[in-house]
Amino acid sequence: MAAESMTQEAADRSGRDVWRVAASGDPVELTLPALLGDFRWYGNTRFTGPRLARQFFLAPAGEHEVIPEKILPGGRQVRRMMRGYDAVVFEAADRSDSALVLAGPYNEATTWFGGPAPTAAGIERLLRTFRFTDSANGATLVPASDVLVQQPDVSLIGRSAHAVLVVRRATEMLPALPEWAGLTLPGGELWRADRVLEGVKARLVAGGPHQWRYVLAGPTLGMDLVLLGPESGRDPLPLAETQVVDALSVLNGRWAA
Repeated sequence: MAAESMTQEAADRSGRDVWRVAASGDPVELTLPALLGDFRWYGNTRFTGPRLARQFFLAPAGEHEVIPEKILPGGRQVRRMMRGYDAVVFEAADRSDSALVLAGPYNEATTWFGGPAPTAAGIERLLRTFRFTDSANGATLVPASDVLVQQPDVSLIGRSAHAVLVVRRATEMLPALPEWAGLTLPGGELWRADRVLEGVKARLVAGGPHQWRYVLAGPTLGMDLVLLGPESGRDPLPLAETQVVDALSVLNGRWAA
C-alpha cells in the first residue's frame, strides 16, 4: 500500500511538456500537471488601429460548423479560398448578425460583426489587414503591417476535462495580479483567487480546491487556472487542497516574444 501511495503521489506531481504557437506568432513552452489530462487549445486576440477595433477567437478546426447549424441556421454562406486556408462569411437570414471565419486545416479564427456582413470590398480590406498562418502547433494571426495596426491582447487558452487554463504575456497579466506576495514556486509566484460563482454552484465547491482560481506569474508569462469540478457537472479531483498546490508546483512556462 505504501508503494502504491508513493507511486500515485509521484504521478500527481509529474509534468507534461507542451509547445504551442500563440496568435501573435510567439512560441509558448509550458509544463503542465499531468493529472489535468490532455488539453485542446484555443485563443483570443484583439487588434486596434485607425477605424479598426476587432477581436478574433481561435479554436480547433471545424468548430465553426456550429454557426450554420445552431447559431445562424438558414443564413447566407460565402466561401473564398485563400493560400493555406478558407475565408468563410456567415450571415443570418435577417442580417441581424454575421461572422468571418478563417478556416485552416488545424485551427480557425472567428470574428463577429454584430450586424450585417461587410460588403465584398469590406471583407477584402479586412483580409488584407491580417495575415493568417496555420500549423499543427497553433495558428498565427497578425497584422499585415504593424505600423498602423497594433495587437495589444493575446491569450492562449487550454481546455481539458479537468481544467481551463488561460496563458498571457507577463506584461498583460501584471495589472491583474494581487498586491501581496504569492507562494514561491520554481515557475514563479502562485496565488489563489476567488471564482465568481453564485448560489448552488458556489455551495458545491465551498471548502475545496474547486472554489479557487490559481494564478501563476512567471518572468515571461502568466497563467490563470480553474479546476473544473461539481459546479461543472464533473467529479471533484480526488486531492486535498494541499495536494493540489503540490501538483501545481510543476507549472512552468516561457513566452518567447
